[in-house]
Amino acid sequence: MTVQTIDHAWFGLHPGRQYRLRRQTVTELAKWPVPPRNGLTGWCIIRKRDGAVELFALAAGESFGDCDCCLAPLFRDADDADATGDAA
Repeated sequence: MTVQTIDHAWFGLHPGRQYRLRRQTVTELAKWPVPPRNGLTGWCIIRKRDGAVELFALAAGESFGDCDCCLAPLFRDADDADATGDAA
């Protein structure tokens, strides 16, 4: 079962949600051009409407709000940067 299949199933179980926050798998982390340094944990946010993914790292033990109102601004920031050509 792929991670994308699991993400899709998660959205099926949470039909009101537009974003999913989860830790990255070992396979996903291996694809980073520069892996997170020691003490950091790789996370991702998946957007339901198009399957887009935002990657980031947090210090081990840190948390991030797991609600759509906390996660949506990360995509708006990335979408704005894409539109202007600026890095987020």
